[in-house]
Amino acid sequence: MKFTIAYSLVFTYVISAIVFWGYSLNKQNKLIFTLEKEKIELLRKADHHIMYQNELEKIKNKKLRRTKQYLGEGSTFILITLLTSGIVYYAYYRQRALAKLQQNFMLSVTHELKTPIASIKLNMQTMEKRKLDEDTQKKLLASSITETNRLNDLCNNILVSTQLESAKKAMYNEEVDIKEVLNDVIRQIQERYPSCIITTSLMNDDFYIKGDTALWKLVVSNLIENARKYSSAPIEVTLGKRNKKTILSVKDQGVGIPDEEKEKIFDKFYRIGNENTRSSKGTGLGLFIVKKIVSLYKYDISVKNNTPKGSIFEVVFA
Repeated sequence: MKFTIAYSLVFTYVISAIVFWGYSLNKQNKLIFTLEKEKIELLRKADHHIMYQNELEKIKNKKLRRTKQYLGEGSTFILITLLTSGIVYYAYYRQRALAKLQQNFMLSVTHELKTPIASIKLNMQTMEKRKLDEDTQKKLLASSITETNRLNDLCNNILVSTQLESAKKAMYNEEVDIKEVLNDVIRQIQERYPSCIITTSLMNDDFYIKGDTALWKLVVSNLIENARKYSSAPIEVTLGKRNKKTILSVKDQGVGIPDEEKEKIFDKFYRIGNENTRSSKGTGLGLFIVKKIVSLYKYDISVKNNTPKGSIFEVVFA
């Protein structure tokens, strides 16, 4: 608010100064013309042989040239002022938006770190202080492993996103069996979350893509994890042909994504809603990483509405 007021005052002052400068120059130009005309009038009275019309035409041309010069300079100053003001205004609000995203990221990371650590600590303390039967111990250990995997995923996402942005992540162009990647990731997620139902429909033919197996596992994992967070209904994963292109599709039956948010969800740190009131877990890095990796290997990703509700993420392979 303070910036907007200060910005408006400075902008108004600068534009007013330019307008006043133009007005003053125009007034001065008219005065110069009047004085030069009076000078010619006096010379004509003193010398009847002076070519009055020629001299008058000369000072009129001078006045016109000065007017054009002032208009050109004034227009340039105004254009530069408008352009500079626009850049400053855009940069400020872009910085504010980025700061808000980073604040949301810090809040979400804090939550994502504290929750599994607290859960693991509680499990370990329970096992230490109480005599538990074997089944209960296994449940607590399984819960701790799940939370450890969650921490590991968070660390991986932060590390990979940093490497992708700084271009320090080594690019591998090995042949990746995407069906094998899908099966491995789905098996791991179902082992971690037994209640998570994932249905698959994979093409019969083998299909290989270029890239790094670890990165493509991260793509698939983040897409399925994103669907799992926002939908308790079964998740549908398909790999098949459409219009001579092979398409990987992840469908959920969650609340869906508003049209105005569809492009923003791939931005770093971006998450729909307010971090202070949001119930879903996450850091705003998952879909950013997905987009980065898919683009890195020259493929395309898009999101559209599912029917009757939810979202469909599609990775299109050439």
